[in-house]
Amino acid sequence: MSASVSDRLTLYVARALFFLAAVGLGIQGARAFSGLVPGFEIAAIDGILVAGIAAIILIIFEMVFVRGPVRTIAGVMVGLMMGLVLALIFQPLVTVITKAVVAPGVKGEQLEALVAFLNLMTTCIFCYFGVTLVVTTKDELKFIIPYVEFRKEIKGHLPLILDTSTFIDGRIQGLLSAGVFDQRLEVPRFVLDELQRVADSAERSLRERGRRGLDVLKEIEKHHMVNIVDFSLEPGEEVDFALLRLAVLHEGKVVTTDHNLTKRGRVQGVQVVNINDLATAMKPAFVPGEVVRVRLQRSGDDPGQAVGFLRDGTMVVVEEAAANVGHEVSVQVTSALQTSAGKMIFGKLAKAEK
Repeated sequence: MSASVSDRLTLYVARALFFLAAVGLGIQGARAFSGLVPGFEIAAIDGILVAGIAAIILIIFEMVFVRGPVRTIAGVMVGLMMGLVLALIFQPLVTVITKAVVAPGVKGEQLEALVAFLNLMTTCIFCYFGVTLVVTTKDELKFIIPYVEFRKEIKGHLPLILDTSTFIDGRIQGLLSAGVFDQRLEVPRFVLDELQRVADSAERSLRERGRRGLDVLKEIEKHHMVNIVDFSLEPGEEVDFALLRLAVLHEGKVVTTDHNLTKRGRVQGVQVVNINDLATAMKPAFVPGEVVRVRLQRSGDDPGQAVGFLRDGTMVVVEEAAANVGHEVSVQVTSALQTSAGKMIFGKLAKAEK
């Protein structure tokens, strides 16, 4: 069962129990209030109707004004404790007010029954709002109560949620082997489905990429703990939006090579790790005037240009070097362009090569 479904069921059960408790309180309240005024009687069905309507109003109020996901059973327990503490604080006040308001002629047994009913009602209301408040506002609660934080994972280790492009790219396997990431790994079920669809594609290039992604996932599972998350796409929802929604729900980081997903996640305040950014950060920096050796492999787009690649895959565009294609030459760097998609170096032949 997915976390979102479990959260919703928890709230539904809490609301149903509160409604049943309200019905019971309605019956007890009808008995307690009957006889307080001579000739005034309240039928049990009237008490049930009043209590049921009041419970529905309170539940609607909670659904409208309390926002956020249910987190853990610990949140429910803390909410119950908060409700009980608040009820214990207010019950003496309720008792004093009741005894002061009720007519002096009321019998002691009836007065005690009324006070017990009001105390029980106070306890139910405080416990209900305590539970719903805690389980739906865990982020705010840790600011009110220091060192209290409801998380599934060990503190300080946000899970890494891997997308399809990460497996097709393959570099995540080396990063994990090198110990760059030590967080728990999560792969949504819809990512596996997407990888399988790519692997079954009729187009050869897509089919090879999909199979490579499945092979990378299989190798990662051999050496690392990978949690397959049963998380479904909403009707008409894109995979990118589902990844970001899962990251918010699990308070994790999305790992990808997709530049657009990276920008979209950062705009929405979701932590995204782009492997291309990591590769860019680890590449050696080249400054204008520096001389590097590179083998020119083909002609460039503009007349006279030649293109080569460094060992790390960085593209080098050399002006007025088309005649040297197929040879290793010394290139003097004139400028470098660095983006999330990679790095390009522009240069010219060093004087010794001319």
